[in-house]
Amino acid sequence: MTDHTNGELRSTAGKSPAVTLIVPVYNAGKYLEECLRSIISQNIDDFEVIVVDDGSTDNSIEITKRICEEDSRFRLVVSPHRGVSAARNTGIDMAMGKYIGFVDADDCLLPYSLSILVDTARVTGAEVCIGGYYTGITYSPVTQQPFDVLVYTYSEVMRRALYQQIIINSPWGMIIERNLLGDDCRFREGIRYEDLDAFYRFYESARKIAVIPVPVYFYRQPTESFMHRWSDSRLDVLDVTDRLVNYMQERHPELAEAARDRRFSAHFNMLALLYRHGIDNRAAIDRCLAVIREQRGNALRDSEVRLKNKLGAIASYGGKGLIKFLSHLLY
Repeated sequence: MTDHTNGELRSTAGKSPAVTLIVPVYNAGKYLEECLRSIISQNIDDFEVIVVDDGSTDNSIEITKRICEEDSRFRLVVSPHRGVSAARNTGIDMAMGKYIGFVDADDCLLPYSLSILVDTARVTGAEVCIGGYYTGITYSPVTQQPFDVLVYTYSEVMRRALYQQIIINSPWGMIIERNLLGDDCRFREGIRYEDLDAFYRFYESARKIAVIPVPVYFYRQPTESFMHRWSDSRLDVLDVTDRLVNYMQERHPELAEAARDRRFSAHFNMLALLYRHGIDNRAAIDRCLAVIREQRGNALRDSEVRLKNKLGAIASYGGKGLIKFLSHLLY
């Protein structure tokens, strides 16, 4: 691993920045400069940026080096290709800011993102602040909107998240106090859905978690992205949600039923996608069906379960044909 550090990075009288932004990069040259310049455009200056190149073979390193020469707050670390989790973990280990945030290399921060997140943290005393996002293919900044901050305890926000009433599992569009991330709080390497695997562990020590219900982040969804095509690695979510249930049963039993609903959702989604794409993976199909049959009665009785999951539970009683039909309507 090579650290291409601009010597002026920490020249602000030895003061640590308010925020460290970590940008994992792998062959992201198509969108990378737009991403990094969206960070430069922030209306506060008190941040550092650690760009971790994960073995790119395109022009990503050249783009980042040029930005580093222009702006001393940027730092480039070049690493062999090990995946996005390893890249983010490298950035966490090097971070100096009070807060840590993440930006994916094909996405953008809105110009006021960091000021909203940092101000919210200071006003509310929340150790985690999570903003909203919007999606698209082409970045176009939106105007800052008025908002009322929602502040939760860990148990309150996690219950809503596991029932998928709010989405807070993405590592981007948020900041978290660095001291919450002990040695065991890192992204699991070598898996997909590493964000879903991490968020409930990362936030566990927070006394307050603030949710900002307006966009601070642009999440680009090109048609070639992972979520728009089938890959066997998508089945990683089955292990991820199994671990989630075990974790909550052991450490937060009041959240165990909500965690089981999140696992039900993941297993039904994967079963529907397997059928829709004609994937004849008998072991994966049987595994999904076992969880669905175990949980579907609870899904129908639980008033907090969202409608989509209730429809999945009903469809499971109708067999493969009804599940296939529903998969074409909902996925």
